[in-house]
Order: sequence, then C-alpha cells, then structure tokens
Amino acid sequence: MKTHPLNVSYLVVGLVFLGVSLSWALRESGVLDLGEAEWLLPLTLVAAGVIGLVAFAAKGFSTRSKTDSDDPDSYDPDA
Repeated sequence: MKTHPLNVSYLVVGLVFLGVSLSWALRESGVLDLGEAEWLLPLTLVAAGVIGLVAFAAKGFSTRSKTDSDDPDSYDPDA
C-alpha cells in the first residue's frame, strides 16, 4: 500500500481547528466557564506547534536517512 507524504502544515492547521472547536464545545456545554477557558486557546496553539515541530523533524529525519549516502560508489540506478 502506497502512502502519501506527511504535510506538516495541514496537520498543524487541523490540530488548531480541532482545539478551537473543542474549546467552543466545552464552553457551550457549560463544562468550562469563559474565565476558565482563557488558557485553552493558547494551550491549543502551543500543542499544535509542538506536534508540528516533532512531525517536521521526524519527516526530515526519515527523508534524510533514506536519501543521504556518503559513498558515491553506492549509486543504484534501479532504485
């Protein structure tokens, strides 16, 4: 099964949207008061940013490990 590459910006935007909608749902259901929820949006942004950085680093690490080769004699034209 062929998978598509990870798009980190889509991941971060999706996480921010999910966090904002979760914040709205918690406030509308009465679970959180408006005063209690003032920390929820910044927490959502920080969490999405951290997850995005981790995904970006993991993507770069996996791509680099597959393509980097210091040995010029190891060229494989069939790869």
